[in-house]
Amino acid sequence: MSTLPAPSDQPPSRSGIVAALGSIGFVVVPFAVIFAIAFSFMLALVVAFGVTGDLEGFESFLTGEFEIIALVAEPVLFGAVTAGLAALSFSQGWIRKRALGIELPTPKELLVGAGSVVALLGIAILVGFVTEQLGVPSSEHSLLTEDRAVGYYVLLAVVSILLIGPVEELLFRGLIQNYVRPAFGSAGAVVWTSILFAIIHLPVYLTMGFSSAVASLVAIFALSLVMGGVYEQYRNLVLVMGIHGVYNAVVFLSQAPL
Repeated sequence: MSTLPAPSDQPPSRSGIVAALGSIGFVVVPFAVIFAIAFSFMLALVVAFGVTGDLEGFESFLTGEFEIIALVAEPVLFGAVTAGLAALSFSQGWIRKRALGIELPTPKELLVGAGSVVALLGIAILVGFVTEQLGVPSSEHSLLTEDRAVGYYVLLAVVSILLIGPVEELLFRGLIQNYVRPAFGSAGAVVWTSILFAIIHLPVYLTMGFSSAVASLVAIFALSLVMGGVYEQYRNLVLVMGIHGVYNAVVFLSQAPL
């Protein structure tokens, strides 16, 4: 005779409106905190260099050491805020901690992960080909708009695997997708999470105009659907963290000069 799951094992119920607004809050909070910290830091730098009158030093810092610091500091801050949101969500019962699925992938899941990376690369190439045939100029990520040394791309790849992939997947798959699933269902949760995932990437793809950025967001939306689908199937957050990080790393390394 089957038994009903304990109340603590049941996903919290919430309406669609609450789920939509709450998920938007999950996105807004980390970016608002990072913007506030970045703005305060930049203001302090302007004041410090303004007092010394070393404008050349200020410009050199912004195009040198600051870029490397920001490259690492941003995902670290994003991760810290997201971890705080996760802790708050667990303590308030918005999301069950066990629902995240933090465990090492099985051999089968590793094969799924490798296949998913290949599929993501294929989707990106296909979307790029279609947009090119439609006459829409490609839009590059803002991190890739200038020629850099090989070391820069290697650093991007490492940061992607260790920080960007894990942090973004914790937020979007671990928190948001789990948060909205009781209201939207599995398919709806994947689609809604992918919409939010694409929207937050809009600013970094505005290098060639709005239409090009939108084309890039279509690709990002499709990529997010794949990662969301894998997460729904296997409920292993570490798996999608790896898929995301490795895919980003391959894309960044492919841009490195030979």
